[in-house]
Amino acid sequence: MNKDDIRLNKAKRDAIKKAWRDTTLKTPTQKDALLQDAVDTFRNLEQSVWDNVINPVVISNFPQDDMKILKKYSRGNYSSFAQYDNCFYFKPSFEDRQETQYCWNYNRDDMTALYYNDLMSVGVNPNLYYEYENKDNNPHYYKQEQDLKDAVDDLKVAKYTGNKSYSNYHDQDINESDIGNLGGHYLLVPQGSCHSRVMMIHNESDFEQLRAFNKSKTNMHNAQRDIFKEKIQLINDMNAVVDQAKFLSEVKKYWIDLDDCVNFDADEIGTAVSIISDDTKQRLLDSAKLRQAQRDIVAVVKTPKEKVLA
Repeated sequence: MNKDDIRLNKAKRDAIKKAWRDTTLKTPTQKDALLQDAVDTFRNLEQSVWDNVINPVVISNFPQDDMKILKKYSRGNYSSFAQYDNCFYFKPSFEDRQETQYCWNYNRDDMTALYYNDLMSVGVNPNLYYEYENKDNNPHYYKQEQDLKDAVDDLKVAKYTGNKSYSNYHDQDINESDIGNLGGHYLLVPQGSCHSRVMMIHNESDFEQLRAFNKSKTNMHNAQRDIFKEKIQLINDMNAVVDQAKFLSEVKKYWIDLDDCVNFDADEIGTAVSIISDDTKQRLLDSAKLRQAQRDIVAVVKTPKEKVLA
C-alpha cells in the first residue's frame, strides 16, 4: 500500500489536525517578527519614559526625602502616610484632556505578549484568551487556562500583578529593600489611590513620551492578536481540507511538508498515525532559537508523541 493512499477516518483526521495546529503555532511568520519588534519598542520606552518623565515628574511633586520621613512613621493600613507605587495618573496642563493612567506593572495581556515565545516553548497556549473570546468556555478551556496561569507564574516576573510570589505584597508594605526584586520601577508617593494623586504635565514632549509608552503597550497586544488571527485562519483552512479529504494524498496537496511533520508507522501504516518526528522537533527548536536569540530562557519545543488507532 502506498502511504499516500491511506484512507482517512475520524481518528486519523483528528490526529492530522492536531499535528497541523501544533506545527502552525510553532512555525514563525512575519507576524512573529512584528510582535518581537513591538516587544522591543515597549521595553525601550518602558525604561526611557521612566527615566525621562516618570522619575523627574514624580520626584518634583513628591520629594523622596520628604516621602521617606512619612514612610518612616507609617504604621500599617490604617495609619500609613506614604507608600511605594508604580501606577500614576497624569494630565496635560497645555490642553483640555482627561487624566490618563500609566502603569509599570504587567497584567495578563502584557505577560502573554512579552513572554509569548517562552510560553510557547513550554507547551501552553498564550493565545488562549483570544481564541475563546466571544465563545463559551468548556472544561478543555479551563484546563488550558490553568496550565497557562501556572506557566506565567513560573516565569517569576515580579511586576506581574497576578504573580503568586507577590500576591501578598501591598504598596504600603513595600520597603526600599524590595524595589530591586519588584522590577525597580517604584517611587514613594503619599498614601492613597493612584487616581487621587493626579499630576500635571507641563512639557509637551514629556506628554508625547507618555502617550507613546501607552501606545506601545497597545501595539504589543495587537501584534499578538494578529499572530493568532493569521494562524487560526491557517488552522481552520487545513481543517476544512482534512474534513473533505478521503485519502491522505488529498491533504498533501496543501500540506507539502506533511511527511516532515507526521510520522507514519510502517508496521501499522493502515491503522495508526503517530505525531511528529525527531527531525521536526529539531527544526522547530532551531526556529524557536532564532526567534528567541535575545531571550534569557532557551526554548524547548515539546511536541506530544501519540498514537491514534483506527
